[in-house]
This record gives sequence, structure tokens and C-alpha cells, in this order.
Amino acid sequence: MYPPPVAVATPVTVPVGTPVVVNGSTVIKNWPLKKPADRTAAVQTLLARGWPPGLTETFKESIDQFPVRYIVIDNSGSMQASDGSRLIDTGSGLRGISCTRWQELGDVVKEMAEVVGSVHAETHFHLLNESSAGQFFVLEKGNQAGGDLASLQRAMQTAPRSTTPLTEAVQRIIGQITPVASQLRANGQQAAVVLCTDGLPNDPRSFLHSVKELQRLPVWLVVRLCTNEDSVVDFWNDLDKQLERPLETLDDVQGEAREVYALNRWLTYAPSLHLARTIGLHDKNFDLIEEQPLMPFQVKSILEMILGCGELPVPEINPDQFIAALEKALATLPPVYNPISGRMAPWVDVNALKKHIRRYGGLKTEGSISCACM
Repeated sequence: MYPPPVAVATPVTVPVGTPVVVNGSTVIKNWPLKKPADRTAAVQTLLARGWPPGLTETFKESIDQFPVRYIVIDNSGSMQASDGSRLIDTGSGLRGISCTRWQELGDVVKEMAEVVGSVHAETHFHLLNESSAGQFFVLEKGNQAGGDLASLQRAMQTAPRSTTPLTEAVQRIIGQITPVASQLRANGQQAAVVLCTDGLPNDPRSFLHSVKELQRLPVWLVVRLCTNEDSVVDFWNDLDKQLERPLETLDDVQGEAREVYALNRWLTYAPSLHLARTIGLHDKNFDLIEEQPLMPFQVKSILEMILGCGELPVPEINPDQFIAALEKALATLPPVYNPISGRMAPWVDVNALKKHIRRYGGLKTEGSISCACM
């Protein structure tokens, strides 16, 4: 176990391969973006990556909600299984190919590191097992382009091995968050904790107790599964039922896109949206897109948050104006990768959305987009 942690404000040099320690105590720097210049740079960086303005703004605001993030990286031996998938840029678009689970997670961690580094969001990366390049890494404003980023990249090139000590990983994070829990609560903030894994913990019983203990703290907990094995998926679903607070479980981008498409097929579930949800977007609408068909007012809200198009007309009252304003906003945005079709596409299938809104309260008939009677 680590010595009792405390929050400090002064920058430190982070030793590679060990927890972040200053004067015998682990460190949470708690560095939310506040300076306008920093925010402008963050926005421009995400826009350059192809993120739409709304999702960029929404994610930027989440940095204040989640001033610190912990990413647990499963580098156990089972991650060498070859049922993973990754997206490759062919020059004319993205293409999905098969790979190992470890290669898939390597791409995810690389994207996470690039995004959190660009927006100066303090993020701690913890490998489950030691590697020759280290086990613990932190990215924040002072070193996102320095030693820990390079060491993290080297660690993701090492071969996964050993078992799945998730209980120990969660206890380690509890030890770092507990001393600043009251400060987080006072600020209305949480720590985001993301468990990236393909398996079951070495000791499921102790892991359950540890997760319950973690959820007593101000945390937002996400599990990013790196497998579709039924036994693993069932374990995490059953675990969610035993917890007092919800556990957000995410599949890879294709798996999540299939769930979204089954209920809200009008929305293109692009990789940038999936990455943002994985790192932490604290808005229930982003969870609902795979849980239920969105009502028109929810459609309006989530499109405003993704597209950044300002306030759209109310679809139940002014459907014609809503569709016109939406089409105008979509015309300003480049296409994104659609994991369902495997092709580039607009963020919204407008024809599918018309049918969706008609069904759930906004439009009248197949050939009309007139306002439905209230």
C-alpha cells in the first residue's frame, strides 16, 4: 500500500515506474483548466483531431467536473488473445481490422494520452502488472510531452503477462483519492476512474468490496471491456447489479455503435464520441443513447452537445425548423467514421431521424414534417 496521500500545489518531477510521490505522499495536483488561453488551445487541439465543436466544448467542461483521472490498464497474459479490433487510417477513411486485445487497448491508451495531454487534464495511468518500462505514469501540464508520456508509450509496446490484480489496483486508487475526497465534494467534482480490462479479477469477492469502497468516494467509474466473452460480460453485468451506484460498462466502438444503432439509428456513433465517453462525460443523455430510444427533447439536447450548433428549435413544436437548422449545422461539419457501415458518414442520418421523431412525438406522417398536434 502507498503511504497516506496529500494534495499539493507545487509541480514535481515524476519518477518513471513508481507512483507519484512527494515527501513520502502520493500527489493529486488537481489542475482544472481555468485560463482562457489554455481553454482556447485545448479547443483548437480537439477540433484539429476532427472533434465537432459541441463535443469539444462538452469534453472541455468535463475537465472541471473531473479534475483528475485514473486509467487502469490490464496487461495480463489474456490480453494476447486475437479477438480485438482496431481502426486504421487508409488515407481515404478508416478501416477496421482484427488484432490482439493488447493492440486494441494500445490504440485506446495512445488516443487517451494524446487527448488528456492536449487539454492539460491530469491523468494517472496504472498498469496492472509491472513492465520493463514502468508501471505508473502521470500526464499533466508540466510533463505531458516529456518522460512519462514516452515511458507510457514504451510500456504499451511490452508484452502483456501475469494475472489480473484488479483489487489491488482499485485499493491503490482509493488510497490516492481518499485524502482529497472532501475537497472534491466541496468543489462539486469527482475523480474519473476507468478500468480497461478483458477479464475477471483474481479475487472477485474482495474486488466487489473494493469497488463498493471506491464508490463511497466522489468518483465516476467506467469499465472499458476489451473482450466480448460471455463469461466476462456477464460478470461485469452481475457486478453492476450488486453495487449501490451505477457502473458504466463500455464495449469497443463497434460494439457500442451496435447498441446505439438498435435504439437510435439516426446517430452516427463516431470514435471521438466513444473516446470522450470512455474518458468521462458526466451527462446522462450520453448513457441513454444505448439504453432507450431518445425522446425528441433528448435528441435536441444531445445534438446540441455534440454538434455545437447553438440552441435548435423544439422538434415537437417546430419540426420543419428543427430539421432545417440541423441540416445547416451538419453541412459545416466533416463526415465521421460510422462503425456500423464501415464508411464515412454525417453525424446524423436525417431521414432516419425524421422517422424517429415522428414515432416518438414530433412529426405527423411519412411524407410530411408538419408539427404534430399537442
